[in-house]
Amino acid sequence: MIPFRAVPYSACRLRIGSFARLMGGAALALLAAACALPISYYDATTYKNLVDLKVETTMLVASFDTKAVAENEGKISDVAMKFQKAYEYEKGKGNANSGTMIQLEKIKGMFEGDIEDYRSKDPKGALGRKFFREAATMLGQAFDIAISTENLKNKDKQ
Repeated sequence: MIPFRAVPYSACRLRIGSFARLMGGAALALLAAACALPISYYDATTYKNLVDLKVETTMLVASFDTKAVAENEGKISDVAMKFQKAYEYEKGKGNANSGTMIQLEKIKGMFEGDIEDYRSKDPKGALGRKFFREAATMLGQAFDIAISTENLKNKDKQ
């Protein structure tokens, strides 16, 4: 059996005071860390860029099933330039907006993959008659995720 020994009141008070200082320090450190996280705010320009790009990109990719590459080269260049403008706009907003930049990079990669498939399209129809219509649907879904992410951002700054 463990012998019971009385602890002086002053020693007990000392332990409680140390614990309170430790917890206060931990709370202060947690608060400081939370304040260091950047807040990403909703941006109407970003929203408009994403919606415009979604419409133009999905319509263009869907047309790859029926139009020759030469007919779409100008539109492909135009959309690629708009992607770059939107990306540079997001990049200029800083690290707090890196999520949108990453989403744009991924969507642009999907678009570039579709263009590569379109330019090297097998004349025998190996990709199928509706391949690019389905690709446009997938691209639209990726844009929907980016658009909904923008809508979920903090709107306090408006």
